[in-house]
Amino acid sequence: MRKLRFLLAIVMIYGFFISFPLAARAAHVRIISLSPAITSELYDLGAQNNLIGVTRYCMNPGSKKEIIGNLTDINLEKIILLKPDLIVAGKDANRKKDIEKLLSMGFRVEIFEGCESFECMCTEFIRLGKLTGYQKEAERIVDKCRKEVSLISAKAGSRQYKVLWQIGANPIIVAGGPTFANDFIRLSGCINIFGDVKTKYPRVNMEEVLIRNPDVIIIISGMGAGADIWKNMKGINAVSKGRIFTVKANAVCQATPVRFVEGLKIVSSLLAGKP
Repeated sequence: MRKLRFLLAIVMIYGFFISFPLAARAAHVRIISLSPAITSELYDLGAQNNLIGVTRYCMNPGSKKEIIGNLTDINLEKIILLKPDLIVAGKDANRKKDIEKLLSMGFRVEIFEGCESFECMCTEFIRLGKLTGYQKEAERIVDKCRKEVSLISAKAGSRQYKVLWQIGANPIIVAGGPTFANDFIRLSGCINIFGDVKTKYPRVNMEEVLIRNPDVIIIISGMGAGADIWKNMKGINAVSKGRIFTVKANAVCQATPVRFVEGLKIVSSLLAGKP
């Protein structure tokens, strides 16, 4: 406890010197990321050399950064010793009480939205670029991503296939309207059968699925979803026509502009054939 108090005192003194704008000295900014998505974005920006600490779930190729814990168990002593200029966190990835604790200790913490739309991802990515001194890179990447999304969507046209996006099997959990999975489906020219539901990831029953009768089922692996529940449901178009696809979670579940484009390419390709 005495050691922690001493370190806290250092942080409070150190915090005095890091209150000026970070962008003015971006090359020297020391960043800790508490969000896997934001970590990926820092690599996309080319700011990985500024990154000194990440969580155990921030898996980037070739990354050898200090691990400061996981999303629900942050090592405060290690963060203090690393002396970051900036800590970035996500509303969808980190606990409010952890963020409040870091703020109370004098750290500069910037909190980003847990985006569920492509436009939100672009806005927050540019904000991250401005904050860290990589604004031009961020704007260039966003411009490129927007053009790619427009091209993919234009090529897809209006297919109008009814799609079920499944992330859980017991109970059945699907993507509702306010999700970027819904954006994947919409921009691929198709219809999310639960797109009218205002809950992000509602639980539904088999009867509801039968009534809405999807032409395609996309199952996200690694999140508890499985195809076994559909094998005897021949009354569903997707089942009778063999239009059930499995996609790895890490391919379509990172809310960043670059990962969104990659995910959209996968989804649009799956939906390219006739149901």
